[in-house]
Amino acid sequence: MESPRMTSPKMFSFWALLAIVGVAAFFTYRVMSIFLVPMFLAAILVVIFRPLHDWMLEKFKGRNALAAGATTAVILLIVLAPMIGIFSMAIKEMIDLVRSDDQPKAEVRLERLRSRLGLTIPNAPLFHELGEELDNLIETPPTGRSADAATALITQLRTDLDEYRQVLGESAIQEIEAAQGADLENREQLLTDAKAGQIDAVSEAIAKLPSPPAAADPILQRWRTMAEGIDMASAQLGEIIDAVNKEQLTPGDLIFSSRMEDVRTLLRRQMVEYLGGQPWAMFRLYANPGHREASRLQSLAIDRLETIVLPVTGAGASFVGGLVLGLGILILSLYYFFYDGPALISAAMRLSPLDDEYERQLIEEFASVSRAVVLATLLSALAQGLLAGIGFWFCGLESVFLLMFLTMTLAMVPFLGAASVWVPVSIWLVVAEERIAAGVGLAIYGVAVISLVDNIIKPFVLHGQSKLHPLLALLSVLGGVSALGPIGILVGPMLVAFMQVLLNMLRGELVKMGEAENAKEANLAKSS
Repeated sequence: MESPRMTSPKMFSFWALLAIVGVAAFFTYRVMSIFLVPMFLAAILVVIFRPLHDWMLEKFKGRNALAAGATTAVILLIVLAPMIGIFSMAIKEMIDLVRSDDQPKAEVRLERLRSRLGLTIPNAPLFHELGEELDNLIETPPTGRSADAATALITQLRTDLDEYRQVLGESAIQEIEAAQGADLENREQLLTDAKAGQIDAVSEAIAKLPSPPAAADPILQRWRTMAEGIDMASAQLGEIIDAVNKEQLTPGDLIFSSRMEDVRTLLRRQMVEYLGGQPWAMFRLYANPGHREASRLQSLAIDRLETIVLPVTGAGASFVGGLVLGLGILILSLYYFFYDGPALISAAMRLSPLDDEYERQLIEEFASVSRAVVLATLLSALAQGLLAGIGFWFCGLESVFLLMFLTMTLAMVPFLGAASVWVPVSIWLVVAEERIAAGVGLAIYGVAVISLVDNIIKPFVLHGQSKLHPLLALLSVLGGVSALGPIGILVGPMLVAFMQVLLNMLRGELVKMGEAENAKEANLAKSS
């Protein structure tokens, strides 16, 4: 029996070796980390296309190098090249859509949509200009503006308010005509009275018509409400001008800002009532962004594209190099996994401290999980995306590749699916473009063909294999995307499914250990 003095150096040597292995593994991971994703994808593709390689091997009469090369070429042609092409076209269409200079066409579409949904605001640019003028007067610092300058700005604001009062009168006549479906009698006189703010005169003239519109009274009442609010706001602004001229108010101080805030509150309260109440007013304000807000949103969208999307299309030289390198590693890994896969697996099994039985079980489960999670998901998403693209093309939609890519991507997310794309597109066709036949046809096609494919392909591919619970599948996708990026859509569910397998193996090992312990106790009991 060895003494403790003999065993202690061996234990020290073991722990030192273990520490060195840990440090080497850490730096090896740092060196190889950029290649792990392409190698992982290559391993999944090898599992999925293994039957194709076996068929190629038989056709090439056992010449493994030729079979591996042919299989890799087929995968490049039927999988990688089309996916890269669709992805690139989708990103290009997204950039073109955001950076489109066809502003008039977009404005016409938006105005048509707002009108159809009843979300218009009379002369929205002037309305937002009034708000900006008020904000500037309120937010000016105490030393930032002279009395003469403040008086001039407030006077301009009163002029704009008077102009908007005329706009509201003209809009009221147009609303009444739209409700009647025809021009009113004495239209020119009514417009003249409306612009002059003669609400009572307009009301009496409309009431004397042979068949006055039923919707005239509420429209006139809303107009009266807003006109009275503008009158009161204008009167308060006149008082503020007098106070500034008499040096009773200092432009920019707290009292001045408070008086201007009262004016803004009054106008907002009257505007909310004019627009039909708080919720409806909020919808209209969101649907009619001011020039400043629209420019800010467009700039924000462009900035996000430049920081997130543009690198994917090759805008950055470093990303291009990384993309080319990743594709190269993926292709080389595919070839060598097909060519020398069994030898690589045997070498990995020799280096692994796990028992060979567990290693073989893990390899088998990896193949099973890859087919169940990846193959079924990808095939279903690809089929739904292609079918949706055909439907979008027949409907005459622009950015077909972008919509197709979105359909493929969301089809892989549980609970969302392809319907999260074709349903809004169908609604857009009916509501925004007024193409009822196209919208209804796309909706029927989506229910009967696009979404139905998922219920056909997945059961056919899985054919009885266990699947993740829907809630666990959704959480694994969302968590995978958050932790790993887009590749997490596939890797997340695989890791969760793989963890289930490991836990089952651990449970089996614990059961065996419990049975062995019980048997040992039983033998001790018999011997005693």
